[in-house]
Amino acid sequence: MISKKFLIIGSKGLLGSEIVKYLKKRNFSYSTISRKNSNFNLNLKKYKKLKKFFKKNKFKFVINCAAIINIDICERNYYEAKIINSYLPKFLSKLSKKYNFKLIQISTDAFYYSKIFKLNKEKDKLFAINKYAKTKLAAENFVTKNKRSLIIRTNFTGREYVKNSKRFSDWVYNSIKAKKKMLLFNDMYTSTLDVKNCARFIVDLTLKESRGIYNLGTRDAISKKQFAVKFSKKIKKKLIFKEINCINNTITPRNLNLGMNVSKVEKKLNRKMISSNQAIANLAKDYL
Repeated sequence: MISKKFLIIGSKGLLGSEIVKYLKKRNFSYSTISRKNSNFNLNLKKYKKLKKFFKKNKFKFVINCAAIINIDICERNYYEAKIINSYLPKFLSKLSKKYNFKLIQISTDAFYYSKIFKLNKEKDKLFAINKYAKTKLAAENFVTKNKRSLIIRTNFTGREYVKNSKRFSDWVYNSIKAKKKMLLFNDMYTSTLDVKNCARFIVDLTLKESRGIYNLGTRDAISKKQFAVKFSKKIKKKLIFKEINCINNTITPRNLNLGMNVSKVEKKLNRKMISSNQAIANLAKDYL
């Protein structure tokens, strides 16, 4: 049996790997679960094996970063998306009660819905417009039944050192390198954090014994086009692009005004969240 303070599920993904780096820097004890090259290589669809694992090993905090995040893949493989994005958090929530650990579920901003530009609060209207959003909202509904749990709605990007990365910043960077003309949405707004700060804030929020739902993002919101333009200036590269709107140029529907009001997390952490400009400046360092 092992006993650690943290367990990171999905530790080889962009966010999970950054959380691991931050825990190591802070000298916290932790273990990791992923499909391969982690402390414990487990198939997250094998719930019986997961149950045996938690029966044998003890953790104080379990951070679930595992998810299928590609919106179009979720549309094509809805059942697979539900297994990882919905049913796994549901099962972990049940296990958290049985084996007395705190579950931190990483959620999304994808179901915030507003016809006008605004910074959405945690209690604002939600609308799961696509299957990805439906799976993540279902997970929240399952996890909130455990009052000890923490759900973090966030949006982040960062450099992912894998071939054909779909991360927004990687896509922009690779398009610039290839001198490809980009089509950039001018009507989709987000409060996107750089992944390093996102990981740090998640751990800090966890250590505060936070419960319920928290928005975690920059304190403002900018469009995808604005983000790409500012990012290109920070890395001192020329961006070739055309502005388009999201509504008429995507196969899978998306909500547009995903900006987050972060006053609740600011109060909890007793600090101001960073701005989009600060997040982009931090992000750019990994591309210079």
